[in-house]
Amino acid sequence: MKMGKKIGLTLICLCILTVLCMGGIWKTDKKRDGLDRIENETQNREAISQSVEGTTEITQAQEAVRINETIEGSLMDFEDYSQAPASNGSPYYIKVNRLQNVVTVYALDENGYYTRPVRAMVCSVGMNGGTPTGTFTTEDKYPWRSLVGGVYGQYAYRIEGHIMFHSVPYYTMNKGDLESEEYNKLGEAASLGCVRLSVIDAKWIYENCPEGTLVKIYDSVYAGPLGKPVAEQLNLEDERSGWDPTDLDAANPWNVEGVRIVGGGSMTLERGCTYSLTDGIHALDENGNDITSQMIVENDVNIMAAGDYSVTYRVVSESGKEASVTYPVRVIDTIPPELSVAEGRIFLNHSDAAEHNITDALCRNITVQDLGSPLSKSCIQMDLSALEGQTCGRYSVRIWAEDMAGNRSDEQTITVYLDREAPTISQPEKTEFSGATEEEIRKQLEAAIPIQDNYSGVEQRHFSWVKRADGTCTLLVTAKDGYGNVSSKFFDDLIISCESNE
Repeated sequence: MKMGKKIGLTLICLCILTVLCMGGIWKTDKKRDGLDRIENETQNREAISQSVEGTTEITQAQEAVRINETIEGSLMDFEDYSQAPASNGSPYYIKVNRLQNVVTVYALDENGYYTRPVRAMVCSVGMNGGTPTGTFTTEDKYPWRSLVGGVYGQYAYRIEGHIMFHSVPYYTMNKGDLESEEYNKLGEAASLGCVRLSVIDAKWIYENCPEGTLVKIYDSVYAGPLGKPVAEQLNLEDERSGWDPTDLDAANPWNVEGVRIVGGGSMTLERGCTYSLTDGIHALDENGNDITSQMIVENDVNIMAAGDYSVTYRVVSESGKEASVTYPVRVIDTIPPELSVAEGRIFLNHSDAAEHNITDALCRNITVQDLGSPLSKSCIQMDLSALEGQTCGRYSVRIWAEDMAGNRSDEQTITVYLDREAPTISQPEKTEFSGATEEEIRKQLEAAIPIQDNYSGVEQRHFSWVKRADGTCTLLVTAKDGYGNVSSKFFDDLIISCESNE
C-alpha cells in the first residue's frame, strides 16, 4: 500500500516536471510559425505594455483630464503642412476651405514655408460649387467693384478670372446700403462664385496681401488650425443693419455706441483640435479704432472634454470705457478613434480561443488611439461569429473601436488561424522496449506510439517513465502541436529496459 502511494506521488511529480521541462525544451525549437508566433506575441505584449503602461486601466474620461493637464503643444492640427508652398516673395499664403466656408491665412516659418497660421475668417463661397478649386495668384484690386447682378463690393481683390475676395454686396456704392440678408449668410455658401467676407476681413487681405499672393481653394471637413469664426448676426429691423458692423468708417452708425466687440456668436469646437477663440471677433473703441489687441478672453474652455462652456470677451479703451460680451461655446467629439493591428494574422490555440480568453488574445495585437492618446482596450469590439463552433481552420474576424462619444473607427479584418484540438496519442504498437541508453529507448517509443494532429502538426513529443515494484513501467507521453495545444496520456504495464540504468 505504501509502495503504491509512493509510485502515485512519483508519477504526479513526474507529470509536473515533464510539463515544466517541456516548456523549456520547446522554447528552443522554432520549426513552425506557431512557435515563432508564441515568441513574437511575448515580445509584442512587452512592447505594447511599455507603450501604454499605466493607461490600460484609465477610462477615456480620466485620460481626457490627464491630457488636459499637459495640453500645451499637444492639440491635434490636421493640416497637411507637407503640401505647404515655399515663399514666393509674399508675406502670406491664403487657403479657402469651400466645404467649411472659412479662410485661413498663413505666414512663413523659419524654413521659408507657409506653415504658420495667423488669421482665420468666416466667408461665403459660391453656391453649387460656383467657386473653383485650385491654386491661384491674386491680381488687381479695387476699393469698390461692380459685381454680377448689379451690386457692388468693397475691397475687391481678384483671385482668378471673375472670382474675387470682396465684402458682402451692397445695392449701391454706399456703405450704408448693405445687403443685410446676405451678411447673415456668412459661414454658408451664398455667392455666385466670389469669396465674400466681412469688411474688416476683406480690408485686411486687401491691405496686407500684395498682388501675387498664393490662394488655394479646396474642400475639407477640417476647418483649419484656427477653427472657423462665427459671423455676427444682424437684426434686420435695426436701422443700422444697412452697415457692415465691422466697417471702421467713422460714419458707421454702429460706432456711436462707444466701445464695442463685434463679430462672434455661439461657437462649436472639435475636441482636442487646435482652435482660436479670438479670430473673427474684433474690439472697436468709441472712435471706431480697432483695439482688438487689447481684448482679453475669460473662462477658457477645456478643449479635451466635450461639453458646453461660455466665454467672455472684455476690452477697455484708452479713455477707460469698457465693453464685454459672452458667447456660448460647445466642444463636440466627432473624430473617430484610430485602430491599428500590429500583425494581420493571429494564431489561437485551445486556451487562447476559450470564451474568457479570446478577446484578450486578439487585443494583444491591437492598439487604439484617440487624438494621439491610447484608449482602453475595452473600446475594441469584434465580430467572433466566424469562430463559433469551429475547431480548426482559417477565419476572418472583423474588429473596430468606438470611443465614449460613439464615434466608430474604420473596420479592419484579422485573419485568425485556429486550432482548438490537441494531438491524439494512440496505444503503443508494442509493450517491450530495450536499449543501451534512454535516448535510444525514446527513439523506439517515438516510432512505436502513433501521435497525430489534425491541423497544425505535432511539434514536440516527450516520453518519461517510472518503474513499478513488479518490474513493469508506467509511461507518460506528452505531445504538443504547432499552436501550443498539449495532450498527455499514461500507459501502464510496459517493459522498459535501459542498460545504462542497470
